[in-house]
Amino acid sequence: MTSQETSRRSSTQHAGMRAPRRSALFLLLCSPLLAQTGGSSGAKTASVTLAPEVQPVLVDAVVTGEKDEPIHGLTEKDFHLLQDGKEQAITGFQTHGGSAAPGLSRQQHVALLIGAQSDGDRKWIQQAAAKFVAGNAGPNRLMAVIYTDACYNTISTPFTADANQLQHALDAWPDLVHCDGAPDPDGNLRPLYYAQVAKGLGQVLGHKAVALLVANLAPSAAAEGRKAPEPVAATRKVRARSGGNAEPHQDPFDMELEFRKADVSVYPAEAQAGVPAPAWALDLAEATGGHELSRGSDGLGVFDPLAREQDETYTLAYVPRLSAEGSCHPLKVTVNQPGVTVRGRNLYCNVRQAGPVVAAKPKENELEVLAASAGAGNTEASASVPFFYDPSGVARVTMALEIPSPVLDPTDLNGKLHAEIEVLGMAYSPGGGVAARFTHKLKFDFDSRRQLDDFLRHPIHYERQFEVAPGNYRFKVVFRSAKDRFGVVEAPLAIDPFNAGQLSLSAIALSRDVQPISQEAAQDEAEKGKNPLIYRGNRIAISGSDVLSKTGTAEAYFEVYEPFASGAGAVQLTMRLRLLDAQTNQPAWNSGDIDLSALAKSSNRVIPVALKLPVANLPPGTYRAELIVKDSAGGQAARSMEFRME
Repeated sequence: MTSQETSRRSSTQHAGMRAPRRSALFLLLCSPLLAQTGGSSGAKTASVTLAPEVQPVLVDAVVTGEKDEPIHGLTEKDFHLLQDGKEQAITGFQTHGGSAAPGLSRQQHVALLIGAQSDGDRKWIQQAAAKFVAGNAGPNRLMAVIYTDACYNTISTPFTADANQLQHALDAWPDLVHCDGAPDPDGNLRPLYYAQVAKGLGQVLGHKAVALLVANLAPSAAAEGRKAPEPVAATRKVRARSGGNAEPHQDPFDMELEFRKADVSVYPAEAQAGVPAPAWALDLAEATGGHELSRGSDGLGVFDPLAREQDETYTLAYVPRLSAEGSCHPLKVTVNQPGVTVRGRNLYCNVRQAGPVVAAKPKENELEVLAASAGAGNTEASASVPFFYDPSGVARVTMALEIPSPVLDPTDLNGKLHAEIEVLGMAYSPGGGVAARFTHKLKFDFDSRRQLDDFLRHPIHYERQFEVAPGNYRFKVVFRSAKDRFGVVEAPLAIDPFNAGQLSLSAIALSRDVQPISQEAAQDEAEKGKNPLIYRGNRIAISGSDVLSKTGTAEAYFEVYEPFASGAGAVQLTMRLRLLDAQTNQPAWNSGDIDLSALAKSSNRVIPVALKLPVANLPPGTYRAELIVKDSAGGQAARSMEFRME
C-alpha cells in the first residue's frame, strides 16, 4: 500500500442548497479517506484515529559456493543482516525445505516472462517451461506465465499452483509477433514497460523470481513492416546501490530500481547455447540478485538451476527502523563462511503494501472467515472500485465504501465513549489467490452519548487506495463495527493492461461529495503524505454507491493517458460522454465533442478530467455512461459504466 490515510467529517449537499460550480478539469491526488456525511458542518465531531500497522520485512537469500552449488544446513547464527550498513536483529528464520517458522510463509512465487520468439525458439522454450512447471508448481511455489508482444502488450496468467492451468497457457502461446500500433518507435519504452511489470509484481507479497526470455525478433519484423529501432534504455540518473540511506525513489523509468523495490530477482536465459543474454538483461540480473541461466545443449534444463536455488532459499525477518514513508534503504546479507556468494533482496522501501507479509492476526482471520461466507452480513453497505494508472502502468484502485446506517458498540475508555470499525479488503485472482490485501482499524472517541447518537444518524464514507497488477479480480471488503454487526460487499474488478504506447483511459468514477478545503490544510496534508482529491479549493470524494439524486452533486471523473514519446507537434485531443437508458439503449444526454487539446502537452501525459452530470434532468432509472476519447494521431479509447437515478 503506497498511500497514507486521513480522516474527516463533512456535510453533503441538501435539497435547495446551491450546487458547487462546474468542475471541468482537476488534478488527482491519492488518499484513502474516511468521512461521515450529513449533519451540520459546524457540529462538534468525534476524534478518529487509525491504528498504525508495523510489519516485519522478509529477506530471501540464496547462498552458493565457489562452483555455484547451494550451501545447505545454515542456521540463523550464520547470517548477518544489514540495513543502511547497520546490523539488524534477525527476528525470524526458516529454510524453504524445512519446517515453517511461526508467522513466516513458505510460499514462493516464480514467473516466466517471455518475449516474442522465433518458431524454433518457441518450441524449445515451451518444452523447457512445461518441464519446469510440471516439476515445481504447487501450493508452496505459485507460478505465472507472462507474455510480452512486440508492442509491449501483456498477456498473463495469475500466480497459481495449478500446473494444468499453466500448461494450458504454454500450449496456447499467443501471437507475440503481430500487434496493433508501431512497436516503440523511439526506442525508449522498454525501461518504462519493465518498470510497469516490476510494479505489478510488487503487489504480490514476498520474494519473486522471474525467468526472463528476451525477445529475439526485431521490432521491425514484428509489426508488419513498420520501421522501429531496437529499444534502448532511457537516459536516467544512475543511483549507487550502496548509496546513502532514506533516499526517496520516484523515477518510473529506472527498471532496475523498480525490480529491487518490488523484491524481484531476475534470471535472464541465454538466447542461444553459449550466447549471452543482452547486456541490459545481465545488468538487471546483477542489480536484483539473479544471474544468467545457461541454456545448455538442448535448452530443456535451462530452468533447473533456478529450481535448485529456490529449493535452498533462506528467509530472514527483521523489524525495520523508523524512516520517512517512501524512503528506500539498501540491504546486505552476509554469512559466516569464506568463499560463498549471497544473492537475494538488497533493498527495502518504506511503502505501505496491499497486505501483510506474515500470517494474519487472529482478528484478521475472523474477518477472513466472514469474507469467505456466502452472506452479506447484517449491516447494509455498498462499495465501488474505480481504477487509475500510475505513469508506469500499475493500477491504483480507489475503494470507496458507504455504510448508510452504521452501528457501533462503544465502551468507556479514559472518560470517553470509544468504538472501533475493523476493515479488511481483498482482491481475489481467478485461481482463488489473493492479489491485493489491506486491513484497517478505525477508532472513534466520543465525549458524550449525544455526540455518538448524532454521529450514527448519518452515513459513513470511507476510501482506501491500493495498487494491483492489471487483471481480472473479485474484490471483497468486509467490516465489523460491533460484536455481532458486520457487512460484506463484493464487486468485480477488471483492469486491462496499460500500454504506454497508445491512448488509454482509466475507469470512470462517480463523485457525490465536494467540500471546501483551505490551501493551508491541503498543503499540510500533502506534506504529511495524505493526498486527498482536490480541485479549485474543493475536496472531491469517490462515491461508494452508484445511486445518484436529482438534487445532489454528481460528477464523472476519469483520467486520459497520452502515449509516451509520441513525437513532435501538438496533439489534438477530444472527448465525448453519452448517457443512454440502460434498458432501451435510447440516448438521454450527449456532451458533444469537448476539446482537451490545451492539456495534451508532451510534458503532461496524465490528463485528469471531471465533468458535471445533468442529474436534474434525468428521470428515475438505470443509465449507461459511454465515454470516447480520440487524439489526432489516430488513437481512440473508450470506457463505460452504469449508474442509477432515484
